[in-house]
Amino acid sequence: MNSEDVLITGFESYLQSKGFTSNGIKSRLKILKRYRKWLAEEHLEAEQVTYNELLSFMKWCSNKGASQRTIQSYMGAIKHLYEYFIREEITDKNPATDITVKGIKRKTLYHILETHELHALYNSYPANSLAQRRNKVILGMLVYQGLKTAELGKLETSDINLREGKLYVPGSTRSNSREMKLESHQVMDIYDYVLKIRGEFAAMDTKRKYQTKEATDKLFIGEGGNQPSGGLSNFMTQLMLSVRKINPNVKNAKQIRTSVITKWLKMYNLREVQYLAGHRYISSTESYLQNDMEGLQEEVQQFHPLG
Repeated sequence: MNSEDVLITGFESYLQSKGFTSNGIKSRLKILKRYRKWLAEEHLEAEQVTYNELLSFMKWCSNKGASQRTIQSYMGAIKHLYEYFIREEITDKNPATDITVKGIKRKTLYHILETHELHALYNSYPANSLAQRRNKVILGMLVYQGLKTAELGKLETSDINLREGKLYVPGSTRSNSREMKLESHQVMDIYDYVLKIRGEFAAMDTKRKYQTKEATDKLFIGEGGNQPSGGLSNFMTQLMLSVRKINPNVKNAKQIRTSVITKWLKMYNLREVQYLAGHRYISSTESYLQNDMEGLQEEVQQFHPLG
């Protein structure tokens, strides 16, 4: 087996270990072939390529008619190539780390909350009133299980297994179901809410806030034992106002979920993160890789135009 075959085989195995689909691997191997063509034309060795030389590669791709989005895909694959090189100790740096293609409309990139910041939100959240004790349970499922607001609103009491410390998240047309582990420090707060606080909410006079309705099995309820007509929106508004007092960098629940998924990407492979996030498609999980950079702020700190 020649050196080129060894590289392709090794890189393919690396991509498989990261949980990429067969089609995803195939497309990245095609990009590798194109990159190696440019390296040959420039008389360069892949492991010696510098940051500035990668900018030249981007310019070369642009001159060949590649769109900005295509070049973005190329650079994503090349970042993985150098991560593979680092793992195999072929090189000790990734020249593609700080390169981002300018001019592409993209999803909002949030300030990523570090793990200790997520813990601090939960540990510092006050739990004095009934509403605060309920909302702290909601916050825990945001910062530890990365749930979406819609998923929180659909949870029922039967989805909680306190004995095993697990949470079942039902699927929907847009997400897959999954079973998730509860953190040990969440369990007592959930126990208190399910067995005490929720009952106190249910026993309140429904005329105080909501119209009388048939009792619900929904996990998160308000006064009178039901969710408000707007779902959890009122609860979430209260929650976010309190959370921002703890950490002004917190914008919304989506930012917290993005931070949790970004943390998972540093711990598990793509398939595992896809399961934890409830994504129906691996491409949804891959889209969070753009946030997987140290020190990412609300906008990418450094853009590199091709022209």
